[in-house]
Amino acid sequence: MTEDLERKLFIAALFLSGKPLDMPILKKFLNPADLEGRLATYVEDFNKQNNGIHIRMISGGFQIVASSELSPILEQHFGERTEQLSRGALETLSVIAYKQPATKAEIEQIRGVDCSGSMRSLLDKNLIISSGRKNVPGRPLIYITSKYFLEFFGLNDLSELPSFREWQELRTKDV
Repeated sequence: MTEDLERKLFIAALFLSGKPLDMPILKKFLNPADLEGRLATYVEDFNKQNNGIHIRMISGGFQIVASSELSPILEQHFGERTEQLSRGALETLSVIAYKQPATKAEIEQIRGVDCSGSMRSLLDKNLIISSGRKNVPGRPLIYITSKYFLEFFGLNDLSELPSFREWQELRTKDV
């Protein structure tokens, strides 16, 4: 397979998938030899074209996304993300994202309120998952963020979450 054909296959696969494609999937139809190096070049070349879309690493895979400067215009015509989170669900999700793994009791202790409804909603939306049981009396379930959590928020991994200081600065801008 020529490099030009491989580049086209990569871009077309990202376009058609609608979700991040990770290396194991890409290796199934692209030459696996030094694939990471070639993909980095393809991504760089594609993003230099500045076509209003670009390729980003999200949730450990590659995905085509709209450029951030176009988001306000696109949202006017296509609407914002349809999956909205209540304030309680967002707070619960934040606790899990930063503390994970966490039990329901630990989350409720931090938030100071019952989190049953929020947790059920987050589980239904696949933003959190149960990852086993804590080795303490009662063996409560422990929760972590899912891979879809990274996709939903456009993150490659949890290290991209804002620090507490950055979060406070963002929060004061919204007020």
